[in-house]
Amino acid sequence: MLKVLKLVTCIIKPSFIFMMALLTNSISAQDTIIHAWDGFILRSPYSNPFLSEMHSTLCKVELGYNKSYSEFDLLEEKTKFDRPMVELHVGFEAPIYAFGYGTKGSNRKWGFGLRLPLSVHVLEDMWGPETAPVINTDYRFGGPRMVAIRAISENRFIKNISFSWLTLFHECTHLGDEIVIYRMDENFPITRINVSYEFSEFQFTLNDPIKSDINYHSFRLGFLYRISNRGLGWFSVRKDVELTQELNIPATKFRSEYYAEYQFQRAKGFMANKRFVNVLSFEARNRVRYGYPIFKKVNGVWETKEIKEAMQLNFNFYFGYRFHPRLESCQSIGLFFHAYRGLNPYGQLRNYPSYPFLGLSLTYEP
Repeated sequence: MLKVLKLVTCIIKPSFIFMMALLTNSISAQDTIIHAWDGFILRSPYSNPFLSEMHSTLCKVELGYNKSYSEFDLLEEKTKFDRPMVELHVGFEAPIYAFGYGTKGSNRKWGFGLRLPLSVHVLEDMWGPETAPVINTDYRFGGPRMVAIRAISENRFIKNISFSWLTLFHECTHLGDEIVIYRMDENFPITRINVSYEFSEFQFTLNDPIKSDINYHSFRLGFLYRISNRGLGWFSVRKDVELTQELNIPATKFRSEYYAEYQFQRAKGFMANKRFVNVLSFEARNRVRYGYPIFKKVNGVWETKEIKEAMQLNFNFYFGYRFHPRLESCQSIGLFFHAYRGLNPYGQLRNYPSYPFLGLSLTYEP
């Protein structure tokens, strides 16, 4: 009888251990699956736009002076700052999925996520009696944006490295209706250029500025490649309804633009803390100047100035403060000085060089 009990024990003991191990692994796998499901509709806190990124998904209301053109103020073109203008930027990146670094309860040094970006950018002339307020509106949407990050805690200077790939993005732009009507009434040679295209964008960031409670030097390189090739490339024009005279508008040759960005946020030191963060942000972007002519009315006749398509450097600069509330669930607002010099960044006005903007920017950031 004793031998039988020993035999049964020898059989049951390893079987019990095996079953407990199997059950533990099963519970651990279920926990992993549950944690993975927790990542849906969760936002990754990294790979956000730098403040100086042109046409980003950040929300901004900007008031400043720029140079006006006969294209939209219906007067002679000015050679210096003429009157105040308003720029409105409204956007967001809808979260799809996030896992790992930066998510609640995670201690991983790496992470990835998916987001759907959308933004609208409006140029308004609120004080010009000769024109309607809305000059141009740019719409941008698509995705998904795939982001990833790797934290490097043991390095003194490099805190993290992040990547972003905006797989497919669409931009379309529209002149204000009253401006188009004016052009038709005045027999303007080009009543409208349809700037509309799809592109893919890549970003590499060193020291992604995630946290607001430490000082950060952040660097970003970006590359944008136009995928679509309909019409004349970046734009199209219908000769039967959008041209009032015979013009030769060549197809675009360039398909890409690239940029470098630097951002410094200071949460410690003179006149700065984690709720009162000092931010300096700068972008240099090489983008395409569209190659269709511009016009000026002289003695009742529209004179034509031919424009050659070329790459041109553009500079965007912000300096000011971002204010963080006590509750982490609330969003931050900022007040910044904004200076820009380069191509007019709006719609079909992107064939105008040496466009300046100088003013104040009120921002709202997630």
